[in-house]
Amino acid sequence: MNEEVDKDKAVKKMSELLRSGAVMLDQTCPLCGLPLFKLRSGEVVCSIHGPVRVVKSESEAIEATTSAVLNEAEKLISMKLYSALKRLSENEDVDEYELKRVVYLLDILERVRRIKKT
Repeated sequence: MNEEVDKDKAVKKMSELLRSGAVMLDQTCPLCGLPLFKLRSGEVVCSIHGPVRVVKSESEAIEATTSAVLNEAEKLISMKLYSALKRLSENEDVDEYELKRVVYLLDILERVRRIKKT
């Protein structure tokens, strides 16, 4: 697998997909290397990352991987931003370091979203 994945969680989700009528494909997720599944609706999903786009060329693969990485970056930055804001709200005194961290994270989030639009 390409990234750290909780194997027990992955196996459980894969078995749930199979029980629901999904078909395991011979293709793998570009992020984690797990097998992809085709749902009855025709949608292709990874048991960990959800819906994926099946690509037919190297350029499509690069575009899909870049999109997935940007989505993961946006999610991670949003979680970090939430944590920093929570720490700020819990302190009575203004923590200059946390304020700078919030501004920094907002800047990164804005950049990621700008890149995603292009």
